[in-house]
Amino acid sequence: MSGERCVIPDYIEAGKGKPLIFIPGMEGAKEFWEPQMRGLEDAYHTIATSLPVWKPCLASAVSHCAGSIIALMDALGLEKAVVVGESFGGMVIQELALSYPQRLSGIILCNTMDRPRRGGFGMNVFTLATLVHQCAFLPFLTMDQRCGLMRWVGRHRGFVLDPSPRNADLVEYIIRYGTACGPAAYLDRMIAGAKASYTTRLREISVPALVLRGEEDRLIGAETVMQLAGRIPHADLVIIAGGGHCCTYTVPEASNLAIREWLRSIGYYGAPPSRQDANPYIGIT
Repeated sequence: MSGERCVIPDYIEAGKGKPLIFIPGMEGAKEFWEPQMRGLEDAYHTIATSLPVWKPCLASAVSHCAGSIIALMDALGLEKAVVVGESFGGMVIQELALSYPQRLSGIILCNTMDRPRRGGFGMNVFTLATLVHQCAFLPFLTMDQRCGLMRWVGRHRGFVLDPSPRNADLVEYIIRYGTACGPAAYLDRMIAGAKASYTTRLREISVPALVLRGEEDRLIGAETVMQLAGRIPHADLVIIAGGGHCCTYTVPEASNLAIREWLRSIGYYGAPPSRQDANPYIGIT
């Protein structure tokens, strides 16, 4: 990794105990993990990172982001941790699991893929709703108009939105942080993501793995997630009922409970959850 890309990413931390490191998706904001910071800090040392902001570079690679997580672990004095990644962050975690397995106690892959895929795009309502989502950022729209468009997008499961009750909170998050990193950083991450391909190497992953999917996710299809889980040795799969691509944000209670129970199942113990919700997720295999 080149010197200019060997950086410690911006982060926040809370709680005490065994460490959990959270890596966001393409927008790269640590604030995405606020529901997990608040929901799991009673039992774990929770650390939410942002993605480094770099200028576009044709040599950009997911390994650069993975290296920044190792730099953060070194700075915090963490020998090992469980890492949790959403979407693009899940690609970063696959790189970590393959390049730095000795630094990981486990991985949690949320609504991610092993290589770039078309997803649900085609002649369908998801694609139309995703296009409408892009229109919500037109500069002449009022905030009310912006939010109204994105609520419609959520009802039709466009882009990363979903019909869950907390979709309104996700809309607010996207408006605030969705483009905060700037177009240059987005382009750099797109270059890195476009070159990522872990399909044939997933069988080499040797650490415990949980694959988490929101049942309403249309950006990354069920078949992609099932194949991802099937290629990782002994991986567990949990489907979050009612959640979409950002189910950890829009359905945090069920997502946090699934994470907590899986961590306990691999011996990564924390305190028990404060309450049990009835049927919070569809199942674990």
